[in-house]
Amino acid sequence: MTIIEILLAFGLCHFIRELGRFRKRQWLTTWVDFSNDAFGRLPLWQDALGFLVITAVPLLVLLLINQVLVSALGSTGAFLLALVVLIYSFGPKDLDTDVAEIVEADTDADRISSLEKLIRQPVPEDADETRGAAVESVFRAALRRWFGIIFWFAVLGIVGAFLYRIVDWLVHENHNLSDEQIGLFKRLQQIMDWPAAQLMTLSLAIATDFDSVFSAWKQYHDEQGHGLFEGDNGFLLASARCIVLTGHAAQDGYADQIEGPMICLQQAMDLTWRILGVWLTVLALLLLIGVIV
Repeated sequence: MTIIEILLAFGLCHFIRELGRFRKRQWLTTWVDFSNDAFGRLPLWQDALGFLVITAVPLLVLLLINQVLVSALGSTGAFLLALVVLIYSFGPKDLDTDVAEIVEADTDADRISSLEKLIRQPVPEDADETRGAAVESVFRAALRRWFGIIFWFAVLGIVGAFLYRIVDWLVHENHNLSDEQIGLFKRLQQIMDWPAAQLMTLSLAIATDFDSVFSAWKQYHDEQGHGLFEGDNGFLLASARCIVLTGHAAQDGYADQIEGPMICLQQAMDLTWRILGVWLTVLALLLLIGVIV
């Protein structure tokens, strides 16, 4: 059922854009504020204890809801809850919509404004830096909006998908967290991002030029001077930037027909669709051989 739930949730999000309006998260702010007021004086609350409680309680509530639905509706209840959790966890907005808004902008000012929202910083003055930032922003958003959710849903079910999303919100939005708690949440996000980013990089290599992607991946680790399991997940961004900006993405099939003022952005979006195709194919094979259900 895993791949069916992913496909159905992804399809609903893609074709019914209004579903994005239901991704409210004020409850998380309310929960963090309440827990700080109620437990803020406990030892280690500003460190590991607060990190554990803030994370664990929403997951326990989700599991309780799942148990109630399974008791009432059986496997149908679990299926419906998984669908709701996936729809809620994808996003916060549709990546292809954000890219289309930039590519199809009527004026340069509108395009720059939309691009700044995607890359979360002012548009660089240098054209090469702008293209690099655009490509990286697409793959970073794809990891956080799609692939991280899909990976952890496949591994841990609804708990994995929901945990990934709330950690992302806690890291990138303004909540009343201590510096120690924020540091722990950032570390947890790095840990959760790492396997999904590695699989995205492998899928990118399969979908494009394996040697080029591997060279960029290896060069990144050599330049950073750390082991495979250390540091951030910049290897994915470096590989994506290399495959697009060196022209390898335009040397096959559909990508060489893309044109317009933001060709690199369109090519990056095209590559994320290809990566998604590779992932769904692998999930289908795992379902056939009984690794996942």
